[in-house]
Amino acid sequence: MTGTVPRSASRSLSRPLRRFRAAAPLGLALAGALLLAGCAEPEARGAGDKEALKPVSLTVAEDGSPEVTVDGEIETDEISSRVLKDGEGEEIEPGDVAMVQTAVVDPATGEVTADNFTQGSEAVHLTDGLKEANEVLYSMLDQNRVGAQVAFFMPAEKLGQGASDQLMVFQIAGTTPARATGEPVEDVDPKLPKVTLDEESGEPTIAKPEGEAPKDLVVQPLIQGEGEEIGPNDYVTLQYKGIKWSDGEEFDSTWSKGTLFGTTLDRVVTGWAQGLEGQRVGSQVMLVIPPELGYGESEGHELQDETMVFVVDIIHAMPPAQPAPQPEGTPQPSQEASAEPSPSASE
Repeated sequence: MTGTVPRSASRSLSRPLRRFRAAAPLGLALAGALLLAGCAEPEARGAGDKEALKPVSLTVAEDGSPEVTVDGEIETDEISSRVLKDGEGEEIEPGDVAMVQTAVVDPATGEVTADNFTQGSEAVHLTDGLKEANEVLYSMLDQNRVGAQVAFFMPAEKLGQGASDQLMVFQIAGTTPARATGEPVEDVDPKLPKVTLDEESGEPTIAKPEGEAPKDLVVQPLIQGEGEEIGPNDYVTLQYKGIKWSDGEEFDSTWSKGTLFGTTLDRVVTGWAQGLEGQRVGSQVMLVIPPELGYGESEGHELQDETMVFVVDIIHAMPPAQPAPQPEGTPQPSQEASAEPSPSASE
């Protein structure tokens, strides 16, 4: 199978965080940072020199914004984490999607320089792939409940020449299954391919299409979610499976890859952008995309002449990053500054 709909699924973790309250995907900065801690053996309540993070505490204001206190100096040369507060919510099970709120903090002053607490959480999928790639991050989520708060510290010497100490604090805000969670739609066009769902995983099986392919884009809700509507600039987290109308052959699937797909709608084919905007989180939608809204203009693409059929589960959506309120007279970042790492567009 070949990756198709996303123009690029790669994400750069090297772009610096700016002074924004970031909506998405700020938590990826934490994930990328924790990759450096692979040599640390995670413990139940922390890793590395967890006592060095004892001065750190997190409170959440009434408006949802984070307030971090660093009561003393953080003195350690180890990459370290510490559970600041035990969660009292539900357990996070393997295969779940954890909703993670992240604050990037000045370790000397406790000033929050970027966060996504008030605008949306990062969706982190607990999979075997995540465990293999980043056991520290996996363990911190798997070993805590919803509501837990964790501090993570990286000393400058671990980050290379010219770097400074980095402190991040995150809170597990919730959890959701990695599948659509709404109610089945009764009125489904019988001319469309039938979709059946695996009872345990929710993975769809799409029957081989019959008859002539539709000439126009078809957007058929199969499960109606009750979450927020997807906006044109939102960052969305999805499961999907795609087949060709011509022969029913599957050509791409997150279910087969064992990982969710995150993107903004300007980085996917036109049929996806048009079909997903306005849909609600928790929904499952069938998209039938004619070539002109897919890869019709991509000369030589294996799907250039194909009508594509997708079943898409909408797991999560986050609004675009917005600048944090700044004190009067503070210089503002340029329009080119981005609060989050994002995929690089490549055709």
